[in-house]
Amino acid sequence: MAAPTKSRPLLDTETGLIHVRRPADGSHLEDVAIHTAPQVADIAARLREAQVEWERIGVKARAKWLLRMRQWLLDNEHRLIEISQEEGGKVRNEPLLETILMVEVIDYYARVAPKLLSPKQVRGTSPLVLGKRFTVNRSAFPLVGVIGAWNFPLLLTFGDAIPALFAGSAVLLKPSEVTPLAVRELVRGWQEIGAPPVVEVLLGGGETGAALVDAVDFVQFTGSVATGKKVAQRAAESVTPVSLELGGKDPCLVLAGANLERAANCAIYGGFANNGQVCMGFERVYVEAGVYDEFVERVVSKVKSLRSGVDEHSDVGALTSAPQIDIVDAQVQDAIDKGAKVLTGGQRLDRPGTWYAPTVLVDVDHSMTVMREETFGPVLPIVRVADADEAVRLANDSEFGLSATVFAADTKAGERIAARLEVGAVNINDFLANMTCAEVPQGGWKNSGIGSRASEYGLLKFTRTKVVSSSWLPAMDSEPNWFPYTPTRWRIFRGAARFVHGRGLGRLGIS
Repeated sequence: MAAPTKSRPLLDTETGLIHVRRPADGSHLEDVAIHTAPQVADIAARLREAQVEWERIGVKARAKWLLRMRQWLLDNEHRLIEISQEEGGKVRNEPLLETILMVEVIDYYARVAPKLLSPKQVRGTSPLVLGKRFTVNRSAFPLVGVIGAWNFPLLLTFGDAIPALFAGSAVLLKPSEVTPLAVRELVRGWQEIGAPPVVEVLLGGGETGAALVDAVDFVQFTGSVATGKKVAQRAAESVTPVSLELGGKDPCLVLAGANLERAANCAIYGGFANNGQVCMGFERVYVEAGVYDEFVERVVSKVKSLRSGVDEHSDVGALTSAPQIDIVDAQVQDAIDKGAKVLTGGQRLDRPGTWYAPTVLVDVDHSMTVMREETFGPVLPIVRVADADEAVRLANDSEFGLSATVFAADTKAGERIAARLEVGAVNINDFLANMTCAEVPQGGWKNSGIGSRASEYGLLKFTRTKVVSSSWLPAMDSEPNWFPYTPTRWRIFRGAARFVHGRGLGRLGIS
């Protein structure tokens, strides 16, 4: 068994550098300078100046620039994939998926943003507003800060910037210090197309992130629960709104009558895509007793055929963050110590870099950390349950509530189970279908976060509302509800309220 990879500290505060490494072999890739708090403040000030004109030009003009960026993404996808593979230890498919999803998000908001952001006329129904007209206007938060995660650094930084830019905000991006290079390249692309200077990238760790929170008007964060709470606490000091995506411990339920071949294939993809480093990946599988043995046999056979590597023939890459392999190893060992069995994998791979064998565990229960804490690695624990009720109970026994998958005999049966699950999304006989649909909101329950991505919610959260009230009737010198108060006015208003809102004889003041 290989020893954990040892290298220079990722964040070198003495030199002010991030030492970026290749997870695939542990070698040094590049050093980049850490942004200090004063530098963050200066960059934020420049963005605020540029944002005024960016919002003024209107959403259709902003869309033209984002559509140019869309083309840049397509033209430079091979370069982005290459960088993502080097700094993230990925196989080719994962960063390609990021590019595709960002392109689709741009296309979606280019279609719907003009309507969503246009002023809305509202007609009031209360007699108190008779003759009034109300217009709901939206204006962008001037400066949005996006703090992204290392598992999908492009999608979870610039992907979140896209709706903010459509809304009219300037955006300050801080990718994870583990994977700063691809995001830096993408921001270079924004500059290359000649777009207005309303996007900048910050490189650094926690101190840089704290400075970003202090400098912006809205924070979009993706990462751990612990760090997300720190972000929210710091933002609360200045009453800065936040949207948090804090990960998950997503369950997959496999019930009697389900298509076991599809369920097994889906469970493997959901558990090992991006080497298990997917917030909505399967980290718990509950299988009804009648189909348990056959399901496990299918899964183990397929997992044993997965190929670890980063070439074009590989399925599972290296773990992106070096400390993550210790977390995975510790959770697997804890499970073994408490009675779990390893059917395949269960150890580091004997090669340079951060490699862990795709692992299937059985005889697991909720006393084990692998069933309660986020693993974020190539481990698939499978639990035998008596029936659907037990599967739902155990699936809901978690502090997380991001998403879930249900494999059932038919769609209606799956939908009945979905209604009982405490999560933000449920896929029936599928994995992450909701994530590929820009028209639906993507958010979590419980400790999985607050706020939503995608759909109208993912755009409008970056805006503030301003209601303008006016009158289409000639203005009087005074209003009936203004001073002076008189008994007559009191009786008139009381009678009008009863007439409008009362029922039966109560409308006439008779009880």
